[in-house]
Amino acid sequence: MSTGWEPPGRHHPRAGDPHDTGRTPTARSVRRDRRPRPVVLQVDCMGVYAAPVTLRRRLEVHLLADRLDRSLAAGIPPESDVLLALRAERLARPSTRSELAAAVQRLVREATEPQHGFSRAPSLAVLSRVAQARSELESLAEHLLAPVPVSARGVALVEILLRDGTGPLFRYESTADLALQVRRAGDALDPGRDWPA
Repeated sequence: MSTGWEPPGRHHPRAGDPHDTGRTPTARSVRRDRRPRPVVLQVDCMGVYAAPVTLRRRLEVHLLADRLDRSLAAGIPPESDVLLALRAERLARPSTRSELAAAVQRLVREATEPQHGFSRAPSLAVLSRVAQARSELESLAEHLLAPVPVSARGVALVEILLRDGTGPLFRYESTADLALQVRRAGDALDPGRDWPA
């Protein structure tokens, strides 16, 4: 005999309900249904397969960003490794490109505009070199902001240029040509010219 009372969370589907699966979904089954988005990879001559994008892999990409950037800058194809593919995807995002362009434009302003009081923190860059490479840097920023596809290798070169504390941008003792490095990074942004120098 039915008393009209049911335990909380208990569900009795109606007869003929087309959505009835016979089971009540649990938190575990819902989580399992949220499958990560795959990334297509190519492994030598073995063909193409899809590797899942897990939280652990995303964390690895974050922790190994510098090493992955240097691999991409050296010309290693992004599709050859899942971490490289994820990093390349991140680099090619409009938000990443905008952030890098803003950093380049800020350097140019610091090197060419007079400073007033203590309104701005002193730059660690070698501003005299930045001023000399102004034309190349402005062109690089424009290329980053242009609504056209860019290569991950080119963006990786820009990242390294702006981060490398031993390079000509930040170290007086460096004998590397800053303008030349900026031009190479700008050229590499073009997918049609995307090859190691």
